Amino acid sequence: MVLSDVSVTVSAGSRLAIVGENGCGKTTLLHVLVGMLSPDQGTVERIGTIGVARQALDARSGETVGTLVMGAMRESQRALRALDAAAVAVAEGEESADTAYAAALDAATRLDAWDAERRVDVALAGLDACTDRGRPLSTLSVGQRYRVRLACLLGARYDLLMLDEPTNHLDAGSLAFLTTRLRKHPGGVVVVTHDRALLRDVAAEFLDLDPSEDWRPRLFAGGYVGWQDGRRRERERWVRDYEAQQAEHQRLADAVNEAQGRLSTGWRPEKGHGKHQRQSRAPGLVQAFRRRQEALEAHRIIVPEPPLPLRWPDVGTRPGLPILRCHDVTVTGRLHQPVTLTLDGGDRLLVTGPNGAGKSTLLALMAEDLEPSTGEVRHLSRARVAYLGQEVPDWPPTVLAHDLYDQHVGRLRSTGHLSDRDILPLTATNLLDKEALRTPVGRMSQGQQRRLNLALRLAERPDLLILDEPTNHLSAPLVDDLTAALIETPAAIVVATHDRQMLSDLASWPTLPLTVNAKDLS
Repeated sequence: MVLSDVSVTVSAGSRLAIVGENGCGKTTLLHVLVGMLSPDQGTVERIGTIGVARQALDARSGETVGTLVMGAMRESQRALRALDAAAVAVAEGEESADTAYAAALDAATRLDAWDAERRVDVALAGLDACTDRGRPLSTLSVGQRYRVRLACLLGARYDLLMLDEPTNHLDAGSLAFLTTRLRKHPGGVVVVTHDRALLRDVAAEFLDLDPSEDWRPRLFAGGYVGWQDGRRRERERWVRDYEAQQAEHQRLADAVNEAQGRLSTGWRPEKGHGKHQRQSRAPGLVQAFRRRQEALEAHRIIVPEPPLPLRWPDVGTRPGLPILRCHDVTVTGRLHQPVTLTLDGGDRLLVTGPNGAGKSTLLALMAEDLEPSTGEVRHLSRARVAYLGQEVPDWPPTVLAHDLYDQHVGRLRSTGHLSDRDILPLTATNLLDKEALRTPVGRMSQGQQRRLNLALRLAERPDLLILDEPTNHLSAPLVDDLTAALIETPAAIVVATHDRQMLSDLASWPTLPLTVNAKDLS
């Protein structure tokens, strides 16, 4: 069962965020709300028009940009045609024409139908989407198709917008435009996203689908801060309840052991006392033992074990430890701007730049996963370097996380990268819960796979950790924990990200901006 016992109301003016880890049912719930899926139990009531932005848009044969634009304006054009027909009926003096005209005028006004095409054009420009009405959708990239579809939704004046990861494929300018339009939308908005900046700027209520003490989703008001505070209080109470129940269970178990000990040896009288004393004391001890055993058996652990926060390993990197030297590195066709840099223990570096500037290429060079066309990269002092790329490795789909982790640690030990005292168990970082630990990696959600990959990198106890888009597929609370750990760890850290909130949180770090120009792309 993906979802259970979910109740939510979305009205005009609502700004609701559906949040939680990958695989918790966010997209499923969105599809149930719009009618794309039917619930096994319960009902969904819908009033008004609904516009939906799914994560991907397939391009059917013959469809063009104009096909989507015309679809976005269809209701407005229908309303204007009805208004024109009603006006003709009024002019011709038809019976009840005034009533029909008033209804048609109300419908056109509600849609602001006269302005529909301009709104779509403004949205296309604001999202840097293709404006050529004749352009076949099949000739556009996934991201370009998505921007066209999103622009049409924003321009169509739906009563309710439902958006699934709407910040995918958008640059900084497009993200700013989307944020403004969602805040000004006259109807309701429901958004599924991991984008913390969008959540902060738009959402007023949060429906959190992550596990809770009673397994029910939680609804938090008060915007992003209200969600964080409410979630923290819920987790603290959950931990207290769990620990209290565990302590009571242990107390009862200790009482049983104590009674059992008295039953076997403790009740025997000292040497020289009569047999009748043993016989008179035995029944009471047996009864006490049985009472304690019954109390233990009656006690049930009903509070589930709460999720644990991210625990960062103690890497022990010495401040100033020489770690990495790059000198004039380039890669033909991928990194045109020569890069020279030095990284020592405790250093921080934020690599920025537009898509195509070579950020991922530079990070792969620094990790020695890629050979430079010019220049050189050197790792010094036998420092340990770990690299978290954007994509997870091609793991065997049937292998379990424990087996994958043990194989990885075994290779690190055999190559001398780790000694026995440096080895951490997979559970040390709290990145994977019990369900993920017994799930084959091929059936893990993207978020679980990302957590596993991060756990593998942290197992290397890195002196330098290189992170390429580290927030991909991770929930907002985990990213907050990750950001705090990156700021505090003594290891050297390099990050490349488009995540607006992480860029803001790490704004004090030294920055290496990479650029791209037309000559590079030719």
